[in-house]
Amino acid sequence: MAICMSLVSGKGGAGKTTAVILIAGEYALQGKQVLLVDADGRQNLNEWWSRSEAKDNRPDGIELRTAVTNASLQHILENETAGFDVVLIDSPGQDTVLRDTIIAGSDIVMTPIQPNQDEILAAGQAAMDVADTCDRTGRNIPHLNFKTRITLPGRSLEAYRLIRPFIANLQEQGYDSHLLDTELYERNPYRDIRLGYGTLQMLELSDSVRKARSEVMGMMQEIERFLTNEEKRA
Repeated sequence: MAICMSLVSGKGGAGKTTAVILIAGEYALQGKQVLLVDADGRQNLNEWWSRSEAKDNRPDGIELRTAVTNASLQHILENETAGFDVVLIDSPGQDTVLRDTIIAGSDIVMTPIQPNQDEILAAGQAAMDVADTCDRTGRNIPHLNFKTRITLPGRSLEAYRLIRPFIANLQEQGYDSHLLDTELYERNPYRDIRLGYGTLQMLELSDSVRKARSEVMGMMQEIERFLTNEEKRA
């Protein structure tokens, strides 16, 4: 049975699509079959896929579906995940019935956080949405937050320093929300892949790509630990 992970944030431009591509590329490199579902009305995943195909950079081991309605999403989750090891869903930025269905069908929900107040508030809303879905469905769905588009000057911002205590406060309130230790810095390779160069793992291993790969592999190790813990708890 496929593991289903979704990227959820009510803040546009948060970095959901890039994270989906990064995670998908790492799983594909491990030999896993990955299904991507673009459920965001802006269709950023579809744009990346089209650009990659046009440049003959379509990644092996990855396929893409589009879900523009709740019915189409349910059809994909119920009928088209067989044969895949991992399903990654890029969710819509706004709070919709479609996003509720995405969360309900996920084993893990992830939210990217950039160091600004709107991103932090969006992470809090995502944590509440996940908790509401868990109450409604009786499922345990961990909510993982990760810092992204980090810069050295950005680390000195007050908003950056607020992220960790904000997530800690969510935990104190009873939310199953966690902050990953891994941070994704603002790097050119992350921008390059969105221009149609496939996945990060397909890029020539320059120094900047090597650093980006190290970040992504660190994040993957943390995700896998949560998945293992969920399997044990189940």
